[in-house]
Amino acid sequence: MWSLVGIVVAVLTIVVMMRRKLPIGLALIVGSVLLGAFVLPAPTLLQTMIQASIDVSTVEMVLTLTAITGLNLLYQQTGTARELVDQLGKMIPARLLVAVIPALFGIVPVTGGALFSAPLVDMEGEKLGIPPARKAFVNMWFRHIPHLVYPLETALVIAAQLTDVSLTMIMLYQLPVFGVGLVVGYLVGLRGLDRRGAVTMDWSYLWGFLRAFAPIVLILLLNVIGNVPLVIAVLAGTLLLGWMTRSTTWAVGSLLKPLGSMAGIGWGIMIFRHVSQTAGVWDVVVELVQAHALWPPLVLVALPLMIGFALGESSPAITLSLSLVVALYPMTPPAVGLIYSCMYFGHLISPLHLCFSVTLEHFHTSVLRAYKRLLPATLATLAVDIPLMLLLMT
Repeated sequence: MWSLVGIVVAVLTIVVMMRRKLPIGLALIVGSVLLGAFVLPAPTLLQTMIQASIDVSTVEMVLTLTAITGLNLLYQQTGTARELVDQLGKMIPARLLVAVIPALFGIVPVTGGALFSAPLVDMEGEKLGIPPARKAFVNMWFRHIPHLVYPLETALVIAAQLTDVSLTMIMLYQLPVFGVGLVVGYLVGLRGLDRRGAVTMDWSYLWGFLRAFAPIVLILLLNVIGNVPLVIAVLAGTLLLGWMTRSTTWAVGSLLKPLGSMAGIGWGIMIFRHVSQTAGVWDVVVELVQAHALWPPLVLVALPLMIGFALGESSPAITLSLSLVVALYPMTPPAVGLIYSCMYFGHLISPLHLCFSVTLEHFHTSVLRAYKRLLPATLATLAVDIPLMLLLMT
């Protein structure tokens, strides 16, 4: 009974703290303390939190998330992210460019990428006569769909590390969902647009694009093909980008806050995981599902969707989702993929999602107008994803 009360109080506290814009890592740690306080003796709770803090997996999580954030900042401060878009814009038609721009800001790890890509989507969309609500959909959808299979997406990294399932295997199982998402995005956002803009395949432009993209390619080659730990692969890509740009204008003060924030998230994630496991949360959820004769895969779909929508942040949402459902079903790649994709689409359409709010504000459109395209696209993609993953889980 007290375990169930602890779970509810912890989750509600995390939601309230995040809605008040308090640090995510702090919210997870406070939630962990509250959860443990209902179930564990104080010495046991303290010992669990200390062990979680020094665990090898915690150190790996913190270093990985911090390294990805460092790459974010370097791409921003050196202007390399903008260079990618500028070079590509000289080579492909406007109808494709309007979708590729947010996708690039999605796969090149730029914090707040929806805000960076929105003005460019707006400018290119005006050339094609796209109304504001449709531009908002294009900016949101094509920025986030690549995150289903992108190894530098922090929520995907967290899912792999919390379940000990290979990141590469999760990505492989997510490929069909990614493909469906692209098709749905085209049908809902791009179909019927004017086919203006000729391809100008100037090799100087192509070289500039490939050069700016080289650090990401290096990371993918090292991690996905070479099986090098992600943190080392990201550091290698960061060093390559630093050498290529040779920037001497680093704003050191501006680095400390985002790096510290991401380190706090990684620490909070692992503390919540250890405390929830020690407190017997997994057993409580299993008992509830069995007592109410619920079909476990149904819970794997419903809970992550609701948590993603409630939080609007992918990193804490995948942490809570896995903490609640990990004992319901063997954590195979399709099961983790199902949990991740359901969480991700819940977070994608959440009004609390930062990218959603800044996109609506930029394009001066309402939530209802945006939902006219975003909800059907989300439901259509999940209508393929959920049956497919459930089939692969059997």
